[in-house]
Amino acid sequence: MASILNRKATKTYILRILEKNRPGWKCSRVSKQALEEIEAYLKVKIIDSIHRHPTKGKTFMNFD
Repeated sequence: MASILNRKATKTYILRILEKNRPGWKCSRVSKQALEEIEAYLKVKIIDSIHRHPTKGKTFMNFD
């Protein structure tokens, strides 16, 4: 299955947040494994949200 993440944008976001929250650590790369774990977590959250969603209306909304 194809990735549902924009990997470049996700890496950029992670590195920007790291720089802001961990200024003493000069991290410059994000591992493939980290991105795969983040994507797996996101897929589980989406599936869980779909199963919890009420069967009414035409708009999917997350209620967590």
